[in-house]
Amino acid sequence: MIEFYTRRLYYVLLLLVFGLHLPAQTPAPDVVRVGAYINDIYDVNLSDKSFSVQFWVWFNYDSLALRSDDTLRPLATLEIPNAKEVESDLGFTEAAGAQGIWASKKIRAIMKKDWNIRHFPFDEQALQIELEDSNNDAKRMLYQADTTNTKLDPRLSLTNWQVTHFDFSTGTKTYNTTYGDPSLSGNSVYPHASLNITIARKSQWLLFWSLFTGLYVAFFISSLVFWIDADQVDPRFGLSVGGLFAAVGNKYIVDSILPQSTTFTLVDKLHILTYFFLLLCIILSVISLRIWKAKSPEQSQRFDRRVFWTVVPVYVAINLWLVCMAAFGS
Repeated sequence: MIEFYTRRLYYVLLLLVFGLHLPAQTPAPDVVRVGAYINDIYDVNLSDKSFSVQFWVWFNYDSLALRSDDTLRPLATLEIPNAKEVESDLGFTEAAGAQGIWASKKIRAIMKKDWNIRHFPFDEQALQIELEDSNNDAKRMLYQADTTNTKLDPRLSLTNWQVTHFDFSTGTKTYNTTYGDPSLSGNSVYPHASLNITIARKSQWLLFWSLFTGLYVAFFISSLVFWIDADQVDPRFGLSVGGLFAAVGNKYIVDSILPQSTTFTLVDKLHILTYFFLLLCIILSVISLRIWKAKSPEQSQRFDRRVFWTVVPVYVAINLWLVCMAAFGS
């Protein structure tokens, strides 16, 4: 009997000695359920690189965090990183029985958006609303998506746009800084959620013709110079130069509704193509005039007709190819 108790005491002492050297276990991160209901999207502004949104956001979580020195307040620490301006009201936090805490508020925000205008006006745009916790990193808290209740209001209607896709995802976002936190090294990781909405422009062809009709009229009027005798200098060169000025003016009008971009857009391609062909009309008119004076009016007229039936179809074909690639291509 004495040996039995001696052995038990020995095991207890071993556990106490070695137990003191066991590393402290880091508690698992708290999981917070997050969801949103988008009431409205409006003021889709290409030139200002922004759009406005109004939505409810909510969190479901346990009343107390697993760590005794902290209490979760995800509503108070919520951040929208890609917003220019944020306003919120109607916020509340209340107990939800066995489900823990339910916290929610309504948010109105002006979101930053770098629009993809490469195929304008046959463009689709991907809108994103980012949700992130500004206080708790991923070691302390993680988001879980409430996909069942996260939706778009069915009455939502965007002027000149239609919603083609919507999804909600959660994860983490890594920053290559610790923001001065001495407990971290290298980088920091925070819980992150993203509302993703894809919109496509309505009446694309109607908008296209309203923007580019003036450009095409300017070119086709200029192409009529090849039906005017080459010795009629004023009308022949006046039409081409006038068409060139009209095309430049059309470019300024279209650019006024678009943001500045370093990409080569459909708008740029169509205008530069038209500039080139208008310049070509002027050069060919000079050649026709030289033929008129050096050889004969008949040869000049034959030259003009051949040029017209070559330049115009080529211009139309290139335009059709560029527009169809933008409208129906990838």
